[in-house]
Amino acid sequence: MDGESKRDSYHSTPLVPMFHQYYQSPHPIVAPGGPGLFKNQEINQHLPEAMVKQKRRAATDHVASIALTDLAKYFDLPIVEAARNLKIGLTVLKKKCREFGIPRWPHRKIKSLDTLIHDLSEEAAKQERVNQAGAKAVTKRQKMLEREKEGIEQQPFMEIRSETKRFRQDVFKQRHMARARKNTTTNSSDV
Repeated sequence: MDGESKRDSYHSTPLVPMFHQYYQSPHPIVAPGGPGLFKNQEINQHLPEAMVKQKRRAATDHVASIALTDLAKYFDLPIVEAARNLKIGLTVLKKKCREFGIPRWPHRKIKSLDTLIHDLSEEAAKQERVNQAGAKAVTKRQKMLEREKEGIEQQPFMEIRSETKRFRQDVFKQRHMARARKNTTTNSSDV
């Protein structure tokens, strides 16, 4: 058979859509077993429990009762986990955020500030042994970052200050340079 005849024989059989036996029509169909039993109910009896489980909506009064203070408890979590802990859907949580004027979930801002605070606390411990004045400066910067974190938790629409952004960029650069130096020393020792 050449290419055209294969194609013709392939399409010569009419394609009829077949519905799966678990297809549920929006309109109940009376089953042959009797007028009181609908086909949808009969099928649901044979389905595994996981397939029959219906999605539940969060109660309207529960969603309406969520305040900004309730959301603030979960700012340190990703938005999906926060929605799960609040027992509401992601879309509903985003809607509540819009109601409170929160354009973006502040988890990443807070996580970034937490990382900087943690790095500064380690640096303060190192500086304390070497230089008392340096340790005071590091502690002062750490307290400033902690105040900024608290401000973002209270007003999540607030942006990180430009001074903090520059400091964060400097920390990233130092970390990158240290990693690059470490890699060059290990590569040169391998040769």
